[in-house]
Amino acid sequence: MEAATLRPARRSKIARPSRRSLREWAHERSRAFWIVVGLTVLAAVLRFATLGVQSYHHDEVVTASRILRAGFGHAMHQVWTGESTPPVFYALAWVWTQLVGTGEFGLRSISAAAGVASVPVAYLIGVELRGRRAGLWAAALVAVNPMMLWYSQEARAYALVALFGALSVLYWLRAERTGARRDFVWWGIWSGLAIGTHYFVAFPIAAEALMLLRRRGLRTSLVGMAILLGCAIAVAPVAIHQTSLGHAEWIGNFTLGHRLAETAATFVTGETGDIIARPERPWLAFAPLALALVALALLLRRGAGRERGAAGRPLLLVAAAIGIPVAIALLDSSKNFVLARNLIPALVPLLAAVGIAVASPATRRLGTAIGALLFAYSLGFCILASTDEQFQRPNWSAVAEHIGDPHGPRATVTWTLGEAPLRFYLSTGAIQVRAKERYDWLVKEVDFVSDGAVPAPPRRLLGPGFRQVADESTGRLKIRRYRFQQPGLAPLRLRRLRDARLDFRSTGVLLDGVGPD
Repeated sequence: MEAATLRPARRSKIARPSRRSLREWAHERSRAFWIVVGLTVLAAVLRFATLGVQSYHHDEVVTASRILRAGFGHAMHQVWTGESTPPVFYALAWVWTQLVGTGEFGLRSISAAAGVASVPVAYLIGVELRGRRAGLWAAALVAVNPMMLWYSQEARAYALVALFGALSVLYWLRAERTGARRDFVWWGIWSGLAIGTHYFVAFPIAAEALMLLRRRGLRTSLVGMAILLGCAIAVAPVAIHQTSLGHAEWIGNFTLGHRLAETAATFVTGETGDIIARPERPWLAFAPLALALVALALLLRRGAGRERGAAGRPLLLVAAAIGIPVAIALLDSSKNFVLARNLIPALVPLLAAVGIAVASPATRRLGTAIGALLFAYSLGFCILASTDEQFQRPNWSAVAEHIGDPHGPRATVTWTLGEAPLRFYLSTGAIQVRAKERYDWLVKEVDFVSDGAVPAPPRRLLGPGFRQVADESTGRLKIRRYRFQQPGLAPLRLRRLRDARLDFRSTGVLLDGVGPD
């Protein structure tokens, strides 16, 4: 009887300290800790709330339908033969999609998770550079940056390389400060993973390596350098082979000056310009660019040497991430791969530098006001891009639902970069054709998909016998359908159709239910 009464008392004594320790743990966390938690939750809401809403864009369809459609060996072979980026993202995506499939939400969730994880990493970078206040501003700006949001919702490697690059920065700073072997090991690991995810991150990592060697010497840095070198050697054959295929040569179709200006706008407003087939909106970038530049100018003019030095270190990485590829492009036009999304490794260090500027006591209340305005503008823009179709990827899944299965051989005239996602959502065995193929195609129906309302296509594009049977709308995309009214099929005027005015940069033709005559 006495023993029985003692047992419950013993259990209650064990349970109470456990409940107290949890409350104490929460109470002991600093205010900065809970602010970072709140910013991380905000980043997660922005990224995951609308993750599966938008249709796949052109490059995402390549990931979902070509690279990840079969076994792991097939995926790696497709990266070898058809990609211009290294394999780490695709290897992780292949493993993940075995559990969640290749739907928009599941496949993009890797990028979304990477985007969310970048927020606390940005905080830790700011702490290493200039303390908690700088870290909080860095985390806040990363959480609501529109470019980080865009690529956190893209089934490609960019959000992941931004995370790995940020972790490389963090452990570079720690290794430089402490000289500890474990920090060099982690720097080598994260830097190696970053290079295995996207080649352009090699430029800021090279700057980090030089600074580590200068500060700590080869002997102390050797373990991290060895890990990094091993990863670089492993990925080098892939880089050499992919470069020989010329998949990225299309970038050179635009002037270097245009792409640099586009990069500046993209860093503060995301990919809301011509990548989604809309007219560019540079005016949307004026305010956030001006605010960031003013904050850095104030720090340069008013800040103490230590604060300027703290901001200068990430800015040196930004200079390497952008300046080296620009210099290469100027020296060799065949290596002209400067593009906003390729330069994304510079983004987190840049936002960390801006965070230091607005947190500096030297900028006083003006710096805080600038930071608050930049945060509010970026957050508002993220909400706008998440809710307004005009700032999103074209809704190809809705187009596929509207036009449905073909009633006969059909041609769909639309944006060249829209052909692959439309084919993905149609699932009718559609094929993309080019005028140079010189086949005599016969069709029963021709559909025009335009970006917004455009004039009806002139009769010369279709030929006699076609009559308009539908004029439909799916948000910003408009669909006009024409059907051949006579018995049999009509010859397709493929070259003329590519001249159709659809308000896209280029026009292509997708065929389903049709074969050559």
